[in-house]
Amino acid sequence: MDRIISVSDTANAAIHALALAEAKGGSVSAREVAERLGVSPTYLAKIMQKLAAQGFLTPSRGLGGGYALARPADAISCLDVVVGLEGDIPHRECLFARAVCRTKTCALRSFYEEAETQFRNVLSTTTISAVARSF
Repeated sequence: MDRIISVSDTANAAIHALALAEAKGGSVSAREVAERLGVSPTYLAKIMQKLAAQGFLTPSRGLGGGYALARPADAISCLDVVVGLEGDIPHRECLFARAVCRTKTCALRSFYEEAETQFRNVLSTTTISAVARSF
């Protein structure tokens, strides 16, 4: 069964990579982030490239190269990052991928709708700057 509400490992690493860049004064190397997060440098490099392609980071080449935040960390929400990398969070009406109830009055449907709304609100109101304060 699919997860109902979750953030992928890729989006999680991306959010934390941006937060590390902020915590380090606005820029960071992919290798440094990979080491800090305990992920493969190759995997992290791909994430950083995606973040650059989405306009979250600006790459710099050469000695001391890395990635700099392309806009202020307090102007980037976690939802921006998730949607930028994975597309919009799918809306579901049932814990199953396809609704099995005949009516729209299922107690679990109400629970899921409320949980989805809260999940989206938390992601949209939590900025990269707020996550960076954890480092």
